[in-house]
Amino acid sequence: MILVGDVGGTHTRLAFAAPLNGTFEISGIETSRTTPDFAAKVARFLRGRTVEAAAFGVAGPVTTERAIRLTNVDARLDAAELAGAAGLAEADVILANDFRAIAEGIPYLPRDTLVPCGGGTAVAGEPVVVLGAGTGLGASIGAPGAGGWRVIQGEGGHVDLAPVDNEELEIWQRLRLAHGRVSAETVLSGPGLERLYRAISGRQLAAADIDAAAWRGEPEAVYAHTLFTRWLGRVAGNLALVAGARGGVFLAGGILPRWGARFDIAAFRRAFEDKEPYGAWLRAIPSFIVTHPHPGLVGLAVLASAGR
Repeated sequence: MILVGDVGGTHTRLAFAAPLNGTFEISGIETSRTTPDFAAKVARFLRGRTVEAAAFGVAGPVTTERAIRLTNVDARLDAAELAGAAGLAEADVILANDFRAIAEGIPYLPRDTLVPCGGGTAVAGEPVVVLGAGTGLGASIGAPGAGGWRVIQGEGGHVDLAPVDNEELEIWQRLRLAHGRVSAETVLSGPGLERLYRAISGRQLAAADIDAAAWRGEPEAVYAHTLFTRWLGRVAGNLALVAGARGGVFLAGGILPRWGARFDIAAFRRAFEDKEPYGAWLRAIPSFIVTHPHPGLVGLAVLASAGR
């Protein structure tokens, strides 16, 4: 049995994983607020139960791979401390960026949890991009190689966000005055949707309330969703160009599954493909919404089982 943990900017999920029919069964999930006492949380979760390995996906940049500090929470995970809490040798504990974990899991997810949302047909053997908006904005690249599926982890959610027309420029300037440098994550996240709505309306509203207002048809909330969707498409298209992602673009994170059928696929794809002279090239790239409830936990089980 493998211990897996997804440590996000808002919530921490601990669970057990075991191989099952070519993928991994995730069980015993425990969800709590992300707090600095993570090693103690692991020990409490296990309550003396034995695991053979552990892997943790963390919403922060990986430097030494033995310790990771979260980007949006004042907390740090240390492999040696986690090994002690789990009763493991330090070599049996893996730390990874949370979106590396999701990208590692993509080949193991049931096909019915990858919902098509435009584009053509994936080209076998070509790279993929995984992008997800939630508490922050995560991104990774996955590609097949001589040793199997390989993932490049990075911090693509923190690239600069640029306006491409006067309409976007007006809102972008308000965001810059309020927040300084405007990164993709400045807008494409839960807090980012709130910043975007405030730049449009001058009012503060929680992300869930913005969603509810948009579903009621309130113009400023609808416009916030429109710009969010458009910029998500632009960033996804940029990453697809960088990665050569003819294997597809996979949209994960907590926001789009929450929007469900209200996500404007056509607006997303227009922005995704609006990159001449590569419009036709991008139109051929399929995009998918990841609806699996815990894709990162599956990817962490893959990492732990492979010892990498």
